[in-house]
Amino acid sequence: MPALRAFEAAARLGSGARAAQELFVTPGAISHQIKALEIQLGYPLFVREGRRLALTPEGKRLATCLNRLLVGVGQELAEIKREHERPRLTLTALPSFSARWLTPRLGRFIQSHPEVELWVQPSTTLEKLGGPSGIDLAIRMGRGNWPGLHAEHFFDEDFLVVASPHLPGGLPSDPSELAGRNLLRSAGEPWRPWFKRAGLDWLEPNQGLIFTDSGLMVQAVVEGQGIGLARRALIQNDLAAGRLVQLFKLTLPSDWSYWLVTASPSPHRLVLQMFIDWLKTEIVPVTENES
Repeated sequence: MPALRAFEAAARLGSGARAAQELFVTPGAISHQIKALEIQLGYPLFVREGRRLALTPEGKRLATCLNRLLVGVGQELAEIKREHERPRLTLTALPSFSARWLTPRLGRFIQSHPEVELWVQPSTTLEKLGGPSGIDLAIRMGRGNWPGLHAEHFFDEDFLVVASPHLPGGLPSDPSELAGRNLLRSAGEPWRPWFKRAGLDWLEPNQGLIFTDSGLMVQAVVEGQGIGLARRALIQNDLAAGRLVQLFKLTLPSDWSYWLVTASPSPHRLVLQMFIDWLKTEIVPVTENES
């Protein structure tokens, strides 16, 4: 290691004397270390061009490799130092999930870990993870097949028919009583599969409100504007607080699940792994009475 360190400094600075100054040793020690390295390798790493050292082709290859490795070590040390000084974590998720599942829970994490700076970036697109984006974690819906990324199953999803307990006109007690009612919809989350599961040969509703954001649709249901077919994750808090009621036991399993997606597999940065472990504690098991 001392020989490689001496070689890297001399290669980067183009001078044994300057390398000696940087490493706080004598020029003779630098020369000795490089010569010993050349003897061990069996080929020269430098040729002299006047008073300046020039790299041989083999020397250039070794210098490039060493520089890349040392830069990586330096960056990792800087990252560790930054984490200890002020841990920062950036995550992205769908706006609806961020607003109705994630945000109500984040206070508990911050209360337990006030030293962490947590950035939440809602997005409807598949944001790039790691690198220049700075995004550490994505909570995505899908089947877990994102090439080049590490996806860990978070939890499954299903759809429930819900309404405000104060819904104008009263609450239907049977799926057939949905006929003629105001059925609210989210884009990409149709009613017809639920109708089919309920034994109703009905077409997709073609009137009334359609929301491009599922969270907005849930809010409209809470305010009594109609009956909604909603993802369980988005309405758990509203059901628990009595702002919504589940109308029928019948549910519709989603083709997609939630996944915790990172740029690389474990081991993660300490703060990221800590947040992932905390997220898993926030999953509420579905009981028979809720399914």
